Amino acid sequence: MTLRSTATKFALVPIAAGGMLALSGGSPAGAATKTTTVKAVETEFHIALSQKSFKAGKYTFVAQNKGQATHALMITGPGVSNAMTPDIQPGKSAKLTVTLKKGKYDVYCPVPGHKAEGMNVNISVAGGSSASSASTTKTTSAPSGGSGF
Repeated sequence: MTLRSTATKFALVPIAAGGMLALSGGSPAGAATKTTTVKAVETEFHIALSQKSFKAGKYTFVAQNKGQATHALMITGPGVSNAMTPDIQPGKSAKLTVTLKKGKYDVYCPVPGHKAEGMNVNISVAGGSSASSASTTKTTSAPSGGSGF
């Protein structure tokens, strides 16, 4: 083996290793994880998410208030405790970034009375590559004979 052929073999090792990384879909250590953006359109009294299926990962919810009243967006579930936007005035929007793990989450408007009026979406987050869906839950209760507003 000549010096030239030995040098050529060693020079090709990093190229081959880089090619394997590209082919395997791997990423270098410390690479940023992808953030998925989900629109959450709020009106009286409904939240419409732009995405129905969720898998574990980082999400930015862009809450858009297309209603006439002040709203906000709150998310609770595994590893997420009361993450919420500030109040969102009509015609405005706010962002909320959370990391969702496998499990069930509640996405709702924390303005008093709005969740009970139907501004509540329950989502199920799948781990790994499969995804699961979101559902809207409307909670109704009988009048208590109170102030009646």
